[in-house]
Order: sequence, then C-alpha cells, then structure tokens
Amino acid sequence: MPLGTPPPVWCARCRLPLTGPDALALWQVTGELHALDARRQWLAQRQHELLAALRVRRDAPVDTQEGVPAGVPVGEAGGSVREISAPSARTALLIVGGVLVVVAALVFTVVSWGRLGIGGRAAILLALTACALALPRPLRRRQLTATAEASAAVGLALVLLDAYAARQTGLGGLDRVGPAGYWAVVTTLTAVGAGAYGWWQRLRIPLPVGFLTAQLPGLLGTTASGGAVQDYATAMTATAAMDFAALYALAAHAATGPAGFRDRLGGAGAATTLVTGARVIGSGWALLGGALAAAHAMGASAPSEVARACVPLGLLVLLGTALCRGFRALPFALRSGAEGVAVVALTVAVGAGLRYVVPPGWAVAGYAAPAAIVMVWAAASCARSGRWAKPSGGPFAALPGAAAAAGELAAASAVLLLTGVVVLPELVHALARPVVPGITLWLDGHPPRWSWQLATAPLFVLWLAASVLATLAALRARAVGDGHLDRPAAALRNAAALAAVPALLLMPVAVGLPYAWVLAAAAVVTVAVAVDVVRRPEAALLPRLLALAASGALALLWSSADRAAVLAVCGTFAASAAVLAHVLPSPAASPASPAGRATARAAGAFAVLALGVEAVASGLTAGLPRHLAAFAVLAVAALAACAAAAWHRIPGREQVSTAVEGAGYVLAATALALTAPHPDALSVALAVSGAGGLAIALRPDRRRAALAGTALLIASSWVRLALADVTFPEAYTLPVTAAALVIGHRRRTSNPETGSWPAYGAGLSATMLPSLGTAFNDGNWVRPLLLGTAALLATVIGVRTRLQAPLVVGSGVLVLVGVHELAPAVVQVLGLVPRWVPLAAAGLLLLLLGATYEKRIGEARRLRDTVRSMG
Repeated sequence: MPLGTPPPVWCARCRLPLTGPDALALWQVTGELHALDARRQWLAQRQHELLAALRVRRDAPVDTQEGVPAGVPVGEAGGSVREISAPSARTALLIVGGVLVVVAALVFTVVSWGRLGIGGRAAILLALTACALALPRPLRRRQLTATAEASAAVGLALVLLDAYAARQTGLGGLDRVGPAGYWAVVTTLTAVGAGAYGWWQRLRIPLPVGFLTAQLPGLLGTTASGGAVQDYATAMTATAAMDFAALYALAAHAATGPAGFRDRLGGAGAATTLVTGARVIGSGWALLGGALAAAHAMGASAPSEVARACVPLGLLVLLGTALCRGFRALPFALRSGAEGVAVVALTVAVGAGLRYVVPPGWAVAGYAAPAAIVMVWAAASCARSGRWAKPSGGPFAALPGAAAAAGELAAASAVLLLTGVVVLPELVHALARPVVPGITLWLDGHPPRWSWQLATAPLFVLWLAASVLATLAALRARAVGDGHLDRPAAALRNAAALAAVPALLLMPVAVGLPYAWVLAAAAVVTVAVAVDVVRRPEAALLPRLLALAASGALALLWSSADRAAVLAVCGTFAASAAVLAHVLPSPAASPASPAGRATARAAGAFAVLALGVEAVASGLTAGLPRHLAAFAVLAVAALAACAAAAWHRIPGREQVSTAVEGAGYVLAATALALTAPHPDALSVALAVSGAGGLAIALRPDRRRAALAGTALLIASSWVRLALADVTFPEAYTLPVTAAALVIGHRRRTSNPETGSWPAYGAGLSATMLPSLGTAFNDGNWVRPLLLGTAALLATVIGVRTRLQAPLVVGSGVLVLVGVHELAPAVVQVLGLVPRWVPLAAAGLLLLLLGATYEKRIGEARRLRDTVRSMG
C-alpha cells in the first residue's frame, strides 16, 4: 500500500469492517494468539531436545558420565569426535547378537533336531526360552536396560520357535491340527503373554511385539474356518476395533494416569510409540477391510452376499462414529477421517442394498442418493451451528461436531464424485453424439442416419450433483451472511451453474424428443440467459456467464448435424453476442468488473467468428465450393475491420474493438487457407486481403498494416505470374521494385526515423524472391549469376549504410543462390565417397560444436545485436 493511503474500511475477502474498537480488539487478540503459538512450538521443541539429552545420559555407562561438566553433551568433553555414539554402537551390537542367537536356535531346530530324543529337544528349547525370559530382571537391576530388552526379544522369538517345534514333532497330537487354526491360537496366546510379560517386567519391546502379534489371530482364524472375502473384511475390521480400543486405553492412561503406569509401559516415549503404532495399524486395517467389503458388496450377485458384506461395513460405521464422537483425545484430522470412513461404509451398504430394489440400470443412483443426503445434512449442520461463519481450523476445530461434519462432508463429496465419474462416459457420449454425424455431413455432403438416446439414471445423478452444489452454496451464503459470498460459496454456486446446464439440456434427450426440439431448447436457453445478462448486467454476472458459455457451446456442437440448424444457431448467437459486446462495457454494467470487460471482448470476437461460420455454411449450403465460399468469409473479415474502426472511436470500446479486429484477422487467414488449393482464387483472395490491409493502414494507430498489405499484394502478383507460366518474372517485378525503392528512399529522406524495412523491404523482395524461386527451376547460369550479383550488391550496401533490410534480404538470397549452385557438385561428391564418411563428418561436427558451444552462442548473440542495432 503506498504511503499516505488510508487503510480500507472493509476487508476485501470476508467483507468484515476493519474499524472500531471491536476490530482493534480482534487484531490484538489475534496477535497474542500467534505469539502464544510460537512460544508453544519453541517449548515443545526444547522439551524434545532435553528429553533426548536425558535419554543419552541415562543409556550411557556410568564411567563416561562422571567428570563431564554440566551442560556439555556426552561425546564433546574432550577426546576425538566419534562418528557413531556409544548407545548406537551398543544397540547395533545387541541387534546383531540377538539375530545371531535366533538364527542359531532356528538352525538347531531345523538341522540338529533329529539327533536328540523328544525329551532332550524339549528340555533344551524350554531351558533356552526360560533363561532368555528370566534374564531381563537381573539385568535391569544392574542398569543394563538395553541388554535386558534384547534378552526379552530373543525369549519371545524362542517362544514362537517352541510352538513351531512342538507341532513339527507331533507333541500331544498337535500335528493333526490345521496350521491356520494352530497358529491362530499360538499368536493369540503369544500376544497376551507378551503384553503381560512386558507389563510385569517394565520392558519396552514385549508390548509392541504383543501388539503386532495380536494382528494375526483374526486373519488366521478366518483362514482356518474357510472364510470368504467378506469374512476377511470382517476380521480386519474387528482387528481395527481392537487396535483402537487398545489405543483408547493407552492414550487415556498415558496422558492422565499415574507415573507408574507410564513406567510400566517403558516411559513416556514408549507409550507415545505404542499409541502412534496402534493409530497407524488400526487405520490401515480399517481402510483395507472397508475396501474389501465395499468391493464385494458392490459386486455381489445375491442379497445374501450383500448381507454378509454389510457386517464389516456396519462394524466400520460403529467404529468410525465411536472414534469421532467419543474419543476427543485423537487429533482433529483422524477423528474427521474416521467419520468419513463411516460415511463411506454406510453409503456403500445402503447402495448395495438398493441395487435389488431400484430398476435395472439405476444401481449408481443408489450410491449417489445417500451421499447427497449426507452432504446436505453435514452442510446444514455446519450452517446451523455457525461453524461456517468462523475461520476454519485453529481453536474452532474443537467445537462439538466439527470433526464429524468435516468428515461427513468430505466423504460424501468423494462418493458423489465417484458416482459422477462412473456415469461420465454416458453423459459425454450423449453430449457429443451429434458431432460425429455433423463431421460426416460437412465433409462428405451426405447426412448420415443416426439416433440420440440417453438413459435416465446418469441424468438423475447429474441433476443430483447440481442440486447438492446449489444447496451447499445457499447454506454457505446464509451462514456467512453480510449479503456477500465468500470464495467457497461463489465456487459452489459457479459449479452448480455449470452442472445445471447439461442436466437441463439433456432432459429432452432422455425423454426421447426429436433432434429439432432438443436443439431448439438449447438455443432458447442460451438466448434467455443472454437476455437476462443484458437486462441485469450487474447482478451475479459470473455464474450466468458460465451458464451462457456452456449452453452456447452445446447448442453450437449439436447444430453441426444439420445445415439449416447451423445457419439459424450461428446467426442468432452472432446477434446475441453483438448485443452483449455493446451492453457489457457500458457504465451501467459496472465497468470495474474484470469479468464484464473480458466477457465483452469475448462476445465481440465470438460475434465475428460466428458470422464467419455463417458465411461458410451459407456458401456450402448453396452448393458453392470451399474456395468460392471463402470470399464470403473475407467479406465478414472486412466488415469486422470496419466495425472495429467505428467502435475504436467510442470511449470505453477500445478493448472490444481490438477483439473484433483480431477475430477479423483470424477469418482472413482462414479464407486464405480455404483458397490455397486453387491458385486462381488464392491470387484474388491475396489481392483483396492486401487492399484491406492498406485500408486498415489509413488509421493512425495501424500504420504498420501497410507492410502486411503490401506483402499480400506482392504475393498475389507472384501467384498470378506463376499461373501465367511467366518464365521471366523480372520483366514484371523490376518496375515495381524500382518504383518501390524510389518511394521508400524519398520517404526515408523526408523522415529519417523511418526504418529500412518499411522503406526498402517490399521493393527488394518484389524482385529477388520471385527470381530466386525461378532460379531453382531454371537450368541456365545467367539468372543465378545476375541474381547473386544483385544480392551481393544489396548486402554490401546494407553493410556500408548499416541498414537491416538490404543486409538481411541480400545475404539470405546470396546464400540460397550459392546453395543452388553448389548442390549438384555436392551430390556428385557424396556419390563418390563411401557412405560412412558423411556420418563421420557429421559426428565430428557435432563434437566440435559441443566443445565450442559457449563460444558459438556468444558469437551468435553478437551477430544478433549487430543486426538489431542497424536502422
């Protein structure tokens, strides 16, 4: 903001007043909250650093801590710096040693097992296991905590090895038990035992081991009972519920419980690790189980299978609701995510059940309808509680129901979006159906037979999405208040307008109306929206413009299937666009609106382009060939240039004038392209375009158009000479060149600021370029010699006078003449040398250029600057 500019009275984004005691108090409170957040972050970081330092001192040997001054970290009190700290080295040794012990026990069990009797085997394994599990207590008394943890880990691994050995030897008939059922029982007992053992011994490792082992019994039990996909999903969901139950107990007691509880968990750090692990693993099981159940429910072929698949989905709904609404200690994102998962599970369950109630083809609507209802419910909850009227995040995230509403809204939106993706191919096919016969009609001239149909279910989903977006926009605007829409409300309103247009225009297709009625409805809707914009240009302009653009684009696409429809639609739309371009920039239309100005420019350009299409369609409908219909397009381009010149004199219409003029240039180029295959018509079109360019150059601000006009006239003369089979074009071009050079020289003499291109460019090109083209088709040596001499003379004059046009034109023509003369000799030489020589030469040249790349770039830049510095 510039110095001296008074502050704004209203916020440009939320339209809240920025003056008065309330605004000052809000600013002060906000600043204090930011300061408190910064202070809290610094304290949390400092706490983490101090805890890390204390853990290092706790785990370090006693002799290394003695004699270390206070405040000096371990490892910095003298001596050389170690790349690995003592605790890290010790941990590595313990891990490697534990792994080696377990591997040795495994080798003994697998390889040396048969050499001992069953008594000896059991005695050895049980002795080893008992020793490993009994060692942690005496080790902890001697403050060897890490060694105790390693011993406990080895003992737990040996427990599993004992179970494997017992079944392999058939102890007690265990070999007759199924492997899945056996290991389900073993992992259950191991999980419970490891948890109790770790709690009793106050060790860190057994608790996570028990928790991880507890993830397996559900899946193993399902495998043992021969469960199907939905049974696995139920097991995963039940495991997730168990994980979150453990999470609830751990988090509640670790946060508010006595210090002894945290000590039994292995300290605050171990408790935090367990809570985080339970959160991550439980979320993974819930998502995986929900995905399996949802996939099976949506693909089930019988109601009984749907009912079985709804069991894990129902568990997921209960779990998500309990986590979101009953567990306030969880982060806001996790609670909202849990509610979102519950909403998705509920939607899938309801949709899977509705598949057997609704008519065939309406299955996707069974999923879209519950999602839409949940979206409206969540939005109404946000609007009713006033959460939308407050900034998102921060302290407002702790409001009752905030996480539930956010999760419901996000999940339902995702489901509705997925249903839209499912029906999108059918909708796109219906929207673009008339385009294919339209292309065939305009290319071949024979209208093909085609039909236009659309099922009702995809259209229902589209209408549902548009209605939900409109409802959300209205609720958001009502919650914000102040009569102004914030960005989310405006975005929702615009999206609703875009979705409503195809939903409305496809209704006649869905009910089976004829093509003419459908096209008439699209054209009427477009004209009605345009009339509304003309009558009320200042009210809610952007959504109406989006609806206008969408309906107009569909009407134009659909009209391509019939010639008369193209004529009617393009003519109507051209008139409507011209009225819009005239009305929107007026003072009554809020000229400060960027959307209004941009729309006025687009409307002016569209009017010109629509008239051009109208001209081509009229010519082709009348039976004219394309190269003759192009002259009607040239007429429209000329009218556009005249209209642009007239509008340019009116204040406030300058930008619209520029857009109209640019559209005219596009039509002129299109007309030249249409006449390109026919040289006669091309010559006339170039002459007409050149005359138009000279006429445009009469405007004081379009003097440079004379260059384009002159170039087009010269090109027209070249085409005419080529048509007349003239072998000596110099007889026609030299007088023009002489006159042009004299006129250019007199103009440059009278006005020294005139550039070399306006003065000499056209005169030099009028003769040299046609002569160059003739020289390439002429086997005589006279013309290349004379042309090369003239080009050399022009180059020398350009260098002496430091003028761009003679230098560039003369040197370019001279180089091309040299290439023409050397080409036969080069071809002959290449025919004599081996074929590998050109390849080797090209490779060496590339290597040389790569080695001297920077130098060549510098030389090219200096050459460019020298040429640019010329007049």
